[in-house]
Amino acid sequence: MRKNLSYPKVLLFDCFETIIENDILRWKQLFKKIIAKNNWDLDANDFWNLWKKYEITFRKVRTNMKKIEDSPAFKTYEKAWSDCFNIVFSELKINGNSEECAKLCIQSMAQNEPYEDSIEILNKLKSNHKIGVISNADNDFLLPVLDKLCVSFDYILSSENANCYKPNPNIFKKFIRQNKLDPKECWYIGDKEFDDIQGSSSVGMQPFLINRRVYNEIKEFDNYIQISNLKQLYLKIKTI
Repeated sequence: MRKNLSYPKVLLFDCFETIIENDILRWKQLFKKIIAKNNWDLDANDFWNLWKKYEITFRKVRTNMKKIEDSPAFKTYEKAWSDCFNIVFSELKINGNSEECAKLCIQSMAQNEPYEDSIEILNKLKSNHKIGVISNADNDFLLPVLDKLCVSFDYILSSENANCYKPNPNIFKKFIRQNKLDPKECWYIGDKEFDDIQGSSSVGMQPFLINRRVYNEIKEFDNYIQISNLKQLYLKIKTI
C-alpha cells in the first residue's frame, strides 16, 4: 500500500470503458446498418475509419490544456458527431442526414451494458462510501446506461451539464464546488490517462487507472494506481 493513500469518503467513476462497455464492434455494426439503411455503395470499415478520424480530431482539439480559456466553444457529442458526418458526406460526395446519423450513435451508446463486475462491486462500495460519476458524455446516452447498474448514485455530472470535457480541471472543480467536497477525500477511477488521471489529479483527487485489457494486475506509479477490474479497487480499500 502506498504511504500517501488515504481512505476515501467518495468514490467517483468515469462511465464508458470503466463501468459500462463501449465495444468497437457495436460501432462498426451501427455503421453497417447506416449504410444499409441508405443503400450506399460503401465499405463499412472505410466509412467507420473515415468518420472516426474526424471524431478523434474533435477529441484532440476540444480542450486547450495549455490555456483553458482558449478552448473552442463547447459542443455536445451529438453536435460533434453530426459535424463529423457532414465532413464525411462531403468528402465521399454522398447525400446523408448527419443529424439523423448522430442520433443513431446516441441511441446505440445508450444500449451499452455494464461490465460483469460493475453492479456487484458498485453496490458493495455504496454501503460504505458515497459514489458518483463524472463522465464525458451527453445525458441522452449517459443516464440510460447508469440506470442499468441498479445503483443509487449520490452524484452524476456529465460533460454536457458541466459544459466542458475532461481533463479540463473545470469539470472537476464544478463538481467539487457544487457538492461541497474535499478533493483529497475523493478517489477517481477511469480508463484514460489523459482525461481521467491528469484531470482528476489536477484538482487533488487520488486517481486510479482501470485497464480492463490486462488480466488481474495491479501496478503502483508515482501519480496513480493501475487496476484491471473493480474487485481490485474494492480489495484495495479494505487494506487501508
